[in-house]
Amino acid sequence: MDKSLFDKYIQEMRTMRASASLPTQNTPEVTTVTQAPENSEDMTGMGYLVVNVTSVRGLYPINGARVTVFTGSEENMTVIAEEVTDRSGKTPPIRLEAPSSVLTETPDPTERPYSYYNIRTVEDGFKTNLNYNVAVFDKITSVQNINLEPMTSQIEQNRPIIIDEFENYTL
Repeated sequence: MDKSLFDKYIQEMRTMRASASLPTQNTPEVTTVTQAPENSEDMTGMGYLVVNVTSVRGLYPINGARVTVFTGSEENMTVIAEEVTDRSGKTPPIRLEAPSSVLTETPDPTERPYSYYNIRTVEDGFKTNLNYNVAVFDKITSVQNINLEPMTSQIEQNRPIIIDEFENYTL
């Protein structure tokens, strides 16, 4: 890694920490997450998911981030896969069940032709990221970019960043 790039990163982290202000209340923020419909009963297909974890607006890859793919809520999750990012900030392709790609061949499918998964990304010194309702299609490798935000205080440790990816995709 170029030393000047590393020095720039350190300076940006110091600037972010210095400009951060502590919240006035200690109450957790309430975030409403759209509950996606349950995945199809017919999960005969197989899709892949690569999670790309970076910091400081996507500039720096995070090596060693723990990525958990799950269904359900964070409190009542069913873990599907767990991976750790490499030095480029990416997980290996995670193999996930999805409805058959045959469903995408009709203009108005009767069943949703993709499945939904949730992702929790954790790394020391950064806020936890929760990405809900990430779509996975049969025979497709989806890439989910996750930008972790550095923690500036101990209070922030218990406040995850929640991103709801729910959208009604049209094919």
